[in-house]
Amino acid sequence: MRLICNLYAPKSNNTAMYYKLLIVFLVFSSSCLGQGLPFKKVNEFYLNGDTRVIGNTILSDHPTRVYRRSKGLNDRTEMVYIDVDNNKETYSSSSATLELPEHARIKYAGLYWAATYPGERGKQKTRKNRIDYVIKKKRSIPFDQVQLQLPGSDAYHSVMGEVLYDGMQDQITELKNAAPYVCYSDITTLLQTENARSGTYTLANVTALEGYMYGGSSAGWMLYLVFEDPEAPLQYFAGYHGFSFINPNNSQELDFNNFRVVENGSVNTSITLAALEGDLILVGDQVGVYSEKEDEFVPLKSRVRYANNFFNSSITIGDKKYIDRIPENSNTLGFDLAKVDIPNENNALIANDATRMKLQFKTESDRLFVFFNAFQTEISTDFYQRVIVEGKPDRIPNKATLTTQEGVKNRATTEAEKEDVAVLGKDGETLKTVEGSQEIPVDRPQALQDMLATKPMAVPGMERGYYIVNHVFAQRKNALRWQEKMKLRGLSPVRFVNPENNYHYIYIDYSTNPDALYERLVEFRKLNDFEDAWIIKVNL
Repeated sequence: MRLICNLYAPKSNNTAMYYKLLIVFLVFSSSCLGQGLPFKKVNEFYLNGDTRVIGNTILSDHPTRVYRRSKGLNDRTEMVYIDVDNNKETYSSSSATLELPEHARIKYAGLYWAATYPGERGKQKTRKNRIDYVIKKKRSIPFDQVQLQLPGSDAYHSVMGEVLYDGMQDQITELKNAAPYVCYSDITTLLQTENARSGTYTLANVTALEGYMYGGSSAGWMLYLVFEDPEAPLQYFAGYHGFSFINPNNSQELDFNNFRVVENGSVNTSITLAALEGDLILVGDQVGVYSEKEDEFVPLKSRVRYANNFFNSSITIGDKKYIDRIPENSNTLGFDLAKVDIPNENNALIANDATRMKLQFKTESDRLFVFFNAFQTEISTDFYQRVIVEGKPDRIPNKATLTTQEGVKNRATTEAEKEDVAVLGKDGETLKTVEGSQEIPVDRPQALQDMLATKPMAVPGMERGYYIVNHVFAQRKNALRWQEKMKLRGLSPVRFVNPENNYHYIYIDYSTNPDALYERLVEFRKLNDFEDAWIIKVNL
């Protein structure tokens, strides 16, 4: 198979003609952009524990020699299989070492392997001012089965994987030509049965293209573990997989929810990511964390991953290169694996009681194939007991955490409010509250009197009482969009439909005591997007 040569120039930072051609190509193919496979949640846990991730690349310029070159483009490197196991029955292999705490008990183990695989071997030919990439031999080796060697054993376990994505079947020309694939296997039972612990894990027979291809061939594997540990904090864990083609014309956002972080103190959160195709010397790719305060995505960085070159062909844990693997290539030639703590000084990015966290992947020049994301954070014990154990809806905490651009600080609730806490749930759920005092104060504000003078709504299924509403929409899709925005503010907004006009109302607080509720309304109105919030009466 011959690639379209005039579109596939080598990647370079200063090749203007290449980018002009690339833009033309992307525009030309935009009509069929499916951008891979949507991310899907694979697992979700609430437990005292932690995670570990190990892995390694499977391609280099030599089967065993460590690759450390920091300059040069991946598509100028002739790739060969790494093969470190001295086993004639395997054609590729690499190793990585896992360290688990003494009391760890494995709850989940997911094995992934991914590679570019348009064929068995590729060659490059230089013609005047362009380079042709030619696939000399088509696919002939299955890629959905690998061999896994556990610590303390010389034997291999055959692991059959699910093919999550195969670019050869994609309609996007660039993906079809690169033909990246992603395979996955849940090996929890295997590791539990074999009582797998700390030690060296080897994965063999990961299939990829050897030689040359546009962008450079890339391949690697990863093992992601969630484990229980009584000495670890209570955390929420969620893993997602899919395939996202990130290029200058396409970014990707991923939203994490179903949790509430700790009410007080530092919010400790981390993410785990895996991708193909990130070049060490090509800049412009970013992973952003949404900041409520700044109302924008803030580039994530560490000592070994950079704000403007996050996917830099490396394997990292925290602020360090992960080197306990064979071979320990410092440049993994297009394979990225990272577990990164989210910098959150003074909880600037993720505030106390937050219920959402959003990531964004984008690039200005390089192309990326992101296929794995995992999220973990310490969570509120109140949330865990109430929502997860008891199955009740979450509530706005007594200590509000509404920090905004205006710098409104946390406020403690009054004693009256403590007796009248709004319990907010999902659409359609019945809301309950403790009855507060109904005694009418002599000095009730005129604004509140005007609100209470309005005609009450009759809404079947809703609790009798007073509600703070901060937006009304004629269309459901707009209401849902606003709901999501409010969730990112750390609130639990609830939507209902007024049967008289079929409008969608979004409310953020509830009480049977209008005076206590009005005090909270005054505080809400100091915030962006809440200036015009008001109180309505329902079923009174």
